Amino acid sequence: MRIKKLILENFRIFKERTIIDFDNLTAFIGKNDIGKSTIIEVLDIFFNDKDARVKIDKDDLSKGAASSNILIGVVFEDLPKELIIDVTVETSLKEEYLLNKDGNLEIHKIYSNDKLKGTYMLANHPTNHSLKDLLSLKISELKTRAQDLGIDLSEEDKRVASKIRKAIRENINGEIELEEIDIPIDKEGAKQIWEQLKNYMPLYALFQSDRQNVDQDSEVQDPMKIAIKKILRGEELQNRLKGIQDEVETTITEIANQTIEKLNEMNPEIAQELKPKIPEPKWESVFKGITISGDEEIPLNKRGSGVRRLILLSFFRAEAEKKKEDRSVPNIIYAFEEPETSQHPEHQRKLIDAFLELSSRDDTQIILTTHSPGMASLLPVESLRFLYKRDGQILIEKGTNEIFEKISESLGVLPSIDKEKIDKLKLIVCVEGPTDIEFFKRLFKKVDENIIIDLENDQRVILIPLGGSTLKHWVDNHYLRKLDLPEVHIYDGDKGKYKQTAQEVNNRDDGSRGFTTKKREIENYVSPNIIEQIFSELNDNTLIDRTQNNWLDEWNQLDIIPSIKTNGVSLREIKIKEKICTEGIERMTKELFQELNAYEEIEGWFSTVKNILD
Repeated sequence: MRIKKLILENFRIFKERTIIDFDNLTAFIGKNDIGKSTIIEVLDIFFNDKDARVKIDKDDLSKGAASSNILIGVVFEDLPKELIIDVTVETSLKEEYLLNKDGNLEIHKIYSNDKLKGTYMLANHPTNHSLKDLLSLKISELKTRAQDLGIDLSEEDKRVASKIRKAIRENINGEIELEEIDIPIDKEGAKQIWEQLKNYMPLYALFQSDRQNVDQDSEVQDPMKIAIKKILRGEELQNRLKGIQDEVETTITEIANQTIEKLNEMNPEIAQELKPKIPEPKWESVFKGITISGDEEIPLNKRGSGVRRLILLSFFRAEAEKKKEDRSVPNIIYAFEEPETSQHPEHQRKLIDAFLELSSRDDTQIILTTHSPGMASLLPVESLRFLYKRDGQILIEKGTNEIFEKISESLGVLPSIDKEKIDKLKLIVCVEGPTDIEFFKRLFKKVDENIIIDLENDQRVILIPLGGSTLKHWVDNHYLRKLDLPEVHIYDGDKGKYKQTAQEVNNRDDGSRGFTTKKREIENYVSPNIIEQIFSELNDNTLIDRTQNNWLDEWNQLDIIPSIKTNGVSLREIKIKEKICTEGIERMTKELFQELNAYEEIEGWFSTVKNILD
């Protein structure tokens, strides 16, 4: 089951009924105090009830609300096809008319005075007089209803409520009239179905930014508790633990009986009142107090804040990896509040890569909040949800080609640069991604002194990654124009897909220039001999059979070589591209660039930058 929509009414800033769409990866972006944290916290309340990190209270009711009721609703898709109720009998949400008009499961929870008032399924349900209350009837009442309607149950198992309900619906006179109504989950058939549905509910894990980040925090403990529960739930381990339990119980019972026998010799009256009673062992409690420390035994709570958060974030990744191997557990939804907090830009990019990978899995959803346009630029446009206020109401727009313009206007594209530094800027150099930035930061050292420009430290120039999937939107909408600075754009040749985009930059009348590389990708500007050295250093053994893989000759036609593996790990998996664009470029010389017929092109890029700055 996956979240498709969230419905809020009278909860904090969302006084009017608000419907929020979700994808596999959903990122909420907007200014502070605009409702981003509210969304991930309200889901914690919905899924985790009393175990939620966030507790609902009287102050969560929207100011000026016309009612004291708070509505928290979640619409689910990817539903279980069948549910087992009445011990072994199969039924389905569709058969029981418990889906909404769109064919999804919609659960509403109503809170009042900080208490859960009721839980309902909003369903496109029969409203015929004899059908609308079937899910609330006991078996005896269902039999009476069937008898009153003249429905023969002789062929049905009259011990099974779902079969009687089905027989009544299928034999009713006239058409079944449907209407979306609330079905309470606390009565008879609905309750039975709800108990089974809870087994399919996703696990919701919330990681918030305003936390202490110590090794005993719930975010460390909770993922480990989930992992322990899953491990202990495994059939093989259950059998082994049961064997241990039986052995212990046998021995304890024997000792206890011997003790009672001896007591019987002295006081039979007391002895006959006694018998051994062995409680069920709580295996989970054995693993309390799990901590994590480094090689030098430095505890997590003594590490830097960025490292602490990164380690704790990794607990969530580890849990998702473990869950992938065990398909029997429910889906997992991970909600991360401002994952960029305390993180180096390179770590931010790696986090986004990890989130994208996780969200591509069938059993994982990722929810993010951020107020960083830099983070937004690394994400697919369709995953963004932009929150802003208009006429006192919170509006949420789903990612489109135009959303970057609103994000740019609302948040700015250079939030981390102070006014003094902006005043010194004369040029913006735009590349595709963070790996390209690492490449160009090192490349300037390889050109002649008369055109050297330190792209990393020169206060007159700034490097910005536009993101491959969003690059065209930045150019088409010219989001950086408010800085009133010329731009130099350098994109991968990549079979010419960015040539038109580069030409659009060249067509501007502000001195901007657009380039596409003559070689397919930035990595192709590193000598194949250096690439071979990097490959070899990754594994002391022979990395590839050169008689079967003429990869050096083909390098200029290839992206990364995903088929080559070292110790069973794909080169793509070990981020070989990053090593090429950092270590590889450091080892390059002017002469090696000339051997690749690339130096003249590189010289042209830096000459253009220098001419604009001078």
